[in-house]
Amino acid sequence: MKFPLIVCVFLLTVSSSLSVDITVSGTEGRGVIITCSYPEGYENSYKYFYRGVYRDGVLILQSHGKKTSPRFSLKDNPQARSFTVTISNLKMEDAGPYGCGAGWASPHYTQIQLNVIRAPETTTRVQISTSSISPYSSTEHTSTEKSGSKEDTSSSVTDHQISSTGTSSLSSQHLFSL
Repeated sequence: MKFPLIVCVFLLTVSSSLSVDITVSGTEGRGVIITCSYPEGYENSYKYFYRGVYRDGVLILQSHGKKTSPRFSLKDNPQARSFTVTISNLKMEDAGPYGCGAGWASPHYTQIQLNVIRAPETTTRVQISTSSISPYSSTEHTSTEKSGSKEDTSSSVTDHQISSTGTSSLSSQHLFSL
């Protein structure tokens, strides 16, 4: 009779130590703020943020600049006896258990469950506009003198053709300099 009682007490102890104190949800691609409270007397203690279950967690952040992370930030508010952890640009793999603590010798610890919600598919509207371009045309009349004789030449340029009329031939360089 003693054996089942011991097993029940053990299971209750284990399950209560793994219980979640805070559940936080955020959307993939956005940020989330987790608030961790601590009791009086921990205002000047180091604050910690872990990934994983208590005692097996991996330290992600530590106050006082000892441990930092690019997407995670920690800000302590001793007057409110709480600190906030901000996680930016949530990813699906960020979901899971976390923990926050204050103090070292006899820490105050809070277990957190972070749920990440898949971002809804978004559709991007694309507006396509068209415009018409009218053909460019230019006509130039020039008069040139060659060996004492005057020759009248005209040339025209459109977006489709280049033509030259007159008694003398114009160089292609002259046509493109119009």
